[in-house]
Amino acid sequence: MTEPSALRLRDLTVSVGERLILDGVSLEVGRGEFVCLVGPNGGGKTTLLKAALGLVAPGAGAVEVLGRLPAEARRRVGYLPQRKAWSPGFPATAGELVLANLYGAWPWRVGGLARERARDVLGQVGAAHLVDEPLAGLSGGEVQRVFLARALVIDPPLLLLDEPTAGVDARGRGEFLALLAGLAGREDRSVVLVTHHLAAVRQLADRVAWLDGRLLAWGPPGEVVEGREGDPAFHAQDHDRPALCEED
Repeated sequence: MTEPSALRLRDLTVSVGERLILDGVSLEVGRGEFVCLVGPNGGGKTTLLKAALGLVAPGAGAVEVLGRLPAEARRRVGYLPQRKAWSPGFPATAGELVLANLYGAWPWRVGGLARERARDVLGQVGAAHLVDEPLAGLSGGEVQRVFLARALVIDPPLLLLDEPTAGVDARGRGEFLALLAGLAGREDRSVVLVTHHLAAVRQLADRVAWLDGRLLAWGPPGEVVEGREGDPAFHAQDHDRPALCEED
């Protein structure tokens, strides 16, 4: 029996307030496929991810995740948001943050086996040494690795990444892209990456979706991004992105 697609959108339309964000978007992400979402700020990329997570409701059309409704599949989807929902002063360690996603609740006690589970998954992203480190003391690149480990700890067949190199310097960005390239080699995991970086698209993508409210292009990287190197969508500064109601 053929497994269902990792993600399928059919004529997806989403509005926030009176503003139309996504208008009739249809695409399908296969199992083991690495897809990059590109396009200008406000083009609907983050909203598409949130629709896949069941966090925003379609005004029209349908979303299927691993053959299910988004709310039913959410615990099988790893998600790394661009904006992290935690305070830098929050008294928690990297290992505790990772385990919170595994348990679905904040761990009040972390025993030896749980700590080793957190260390193992942090090791997958080159951050095993951070397991007992306070979140408040981590660099931007370290925070991204910890949140990626948090997404991976449930061993998800679908991974959604919203600009994971935002706030990371050029060296850290290159290291993180190399890390994502390792994820791209797994046939049992699909990845959808929102990015403004052409290097990420060229290095990682099997297919690319160019999104600006509507799906303007969908296909192999060479076809979608050829001749678009000067497009502002690939030169937007990560820290200039506006808030949710004004953006994707």
